[in-house]
Amino acid sequence: MTRPVCRTVGGLLIASLLVAVAVVPVGATPSNELVGTFKLTSGSYSGSKPHGTWFRMIYPGGTKYFPNPDSKASNKTYTLGRAGTDGGLTTGRFQPHPDPAFDGAGNARANKIIKPQPFTGIRFTVATLKTDPQSSKTVPAPSARFSGRRLTMQLQGYTAQWNTQSFNQGAPKPDGSGSPAKGTYNPATKRFVLQWTSKIAGGPFNGFSGFWHLEGTFSPRGAQPTTRSRSER
Repeated sequence: MTRPVCRTVGGLLIASLLVAVAVVPVGATPSNELVGTFKLTSGSYSGSKPHGTWFRMIYPGGTKYFPNPDSKASNKTYTLGRAGTDGGLTTGRFQPHPDPAFDGAGNARANKIIKPQPFTGIRFTVATLKTDPQSSKTVPAPSARFSGRRLTMQLQGYTAQWNTQSFNQGAPKPDGSGSPAKGTYNPATKRFVLQWTSKIAGGPFNGFSGFWHLEGTFSPRGAQPTTRSRSER
């Protein structure tokens, strides 16, 4: 009775190994989901280049950048971002705007992802919304995965708000068009860089495109919060 049992167990082990080899091809890198907060490094500008988190707006045609006269960067085509009350962009859940989303002057009030920043005299900011205000489509919460050091994020509900208006800046768009946001991620240090371009539809900037660059450190859900430096507050 012992030999048949041993052969059966051995056969099962060999079968399991064969299945594992079939599922994970030789040379493939496992893809992993990142659920938590992509904590943002505040934007700055020095040495004729931007650092940290920033935003640019591209004119239709894609050859020139729109200058924001309120930018704190010496190159006014860069609008520098500062981390909001959640510390940055969160995956696995939405970060909606408050109610009402705008004050009486049209300034956007959402402050979870980034702090509202002046843009041509009116404060703009971003939120992630379950229902896209422009298309009325229901979208999934932001999600992110990495493979090796390649980072990919689904951001269908990423929405910019300014002057009582909401503009989808999703990657991809709620209808599935376009590409996800892409960048790099270091699993050891949890440092990340993420960027994407998304076309603006409607309003005074119809046909322009938003170019987003987020940078910082990923904090998994459930991790203990770290104290931010004074410059990050």
